[in-house]
Amino acid sequence: MARNADKNFALVSIAVDAQGPEAARPWAEAAGATFTTVVDRENRLAALYDYKLVPNGIVLDEHGIVRYAKIGGFSVENAADVDAVQRLIDGDAGQIEAESRAVPYRLGATERELVETRMRLGSELFRRDAREEAVAEWQRALRLDPENLTIRKQIWMARYPEKFHPTIDFAWQTGQLQREREEELAAGICGPDGCPIPGATSR
Repeated sequence: MARNADKNFALVSIAVDAQGPEAARPWAEAAGATFTTVVDRENRLAALYDYKLVPNGIVLDEHGIVRYAKIGGFSVENAADVDAVQRLIDGDAGQIEAESRAVPYRLGATERELVETRMRLGSELFRRDAREEAVAEWQRALRLDPENLTIRKQIWMARYPEKFHPTIDFAWQTGQLQREREEELAAGICGPDGCPIPGATSR
């Protein structure tokens, strides 16, 4: 955001990628990014903000207080998202409420800790080239948190790298997610609140 170059504002992108900086770098370079990109190998940001999907937009003030957070669907190509961030930079609003996608459930403290531990263990195993062992740990984390797309994508990137490089196959992701969730629901892997009742609609 060149128009904000003289303001107390810094833009940082965070790539959730257990494969590390080398896997994330081509995407930052292809986008021509002139801002800092940080790699979150262990999905710690998701644990901190309790989100289960990306892309997200989060604005912190100089004291580290969240002034804006849109979880799911944030885009710099969405005029409303850009306007909300710009208003905060300009000091026009103390805090702006964003319409985030609903969280299907919330994990308890013990389950969250288990998920975080398995994510960290999986990342460490992946760094040691123990790919299948890493995937197994991520799958254990996913079983505890089956709606967490950030975990699921780590598994996909490890097992199906051709679907992510040189381009991301979003159509494949949509179909793969549907297939996997149907299989998981049939096997009783539903989430901490149990399985949805067939034919019921959520409110």
